Amino acid sequence: MSQKEMSGWFDADSRFGRTLEVWVGVVVVLSLVPLIAFTLVEEGSSAAAWIGRLDTVFWAVFTAEYAARLTSARHRLRYVGSFYGVVDLLAVVAGLASVTALASVKVLRVLRVLRVLKLARYSSAVDRFSAAFNDIKDELALYTGITAVISFIAAYGIWQFEHEANDAYGNLFECVYWSVASLTMGAEGIAPATAAGKILAMVLVLLGLGIVAVPSGLLASALSKTDPRN
Repeated sequence: MSQKEMSGWFDADSRFGRTLEVWVGVVVVLSLVPLIAFTLVEEGSSAAAWIGRLDTVFWAVFTAEYAARLTSARHRLRYVGSFYGVVDLLAVVAGLASVTALASVKVLRVLRVLRVLKLARYSSAVDRFSAAFNDIKDELALYTGITAVISFIAAYGIWQFEHEANDAYGNLFECVYWSVASLTMGAEGIAPATAAGKILAMVLVLLGLGIVAVPSGLLASALSKTDPRN
């Protein structure tokens, strides 16, 4: 079968393509069943083994789907780097948790739940978000870099001020966690003990308000531009 013929398989404008996409969505929803069921049985039991086999079947289906989409794509590299391409690939990579030798890798097991993101393909709102992110990706990259720099400076500063007086700041990793949490949700239970540390924490919280607000404003502005009513 030629690539041109295969490209029609996932064409949303064709009847066959729409039907196939609907069935893919159904499979995605059904694939969440073994993930839920696995939390209800004892690990290592016969029920868990059967659930694992069922999950392997879904992994094979997603692998075949990814291979078909990649083969039929007119621009393969563009598909691989796209949002949907990454989501489809993650569904395949996460399935490696079904391999016995890799079953204990918890990161792979957690990634399996990302299958639900495949349903985003059927939402026009997701397309708007994708277009909005593309419009502001340079600004977001800049603010991400600024946030990383501020977090590292704050982490090193709080370590200098607090590590002798507070065991919660015993190493730089703990300090980085504190700085990131302070920029966003607040680092509960890890309060600075020194005056310099408290001042640094207040400055960091104030900076965090701007760091969170500015990207939110950029995204809201970009979304308004992609609104078809405009």
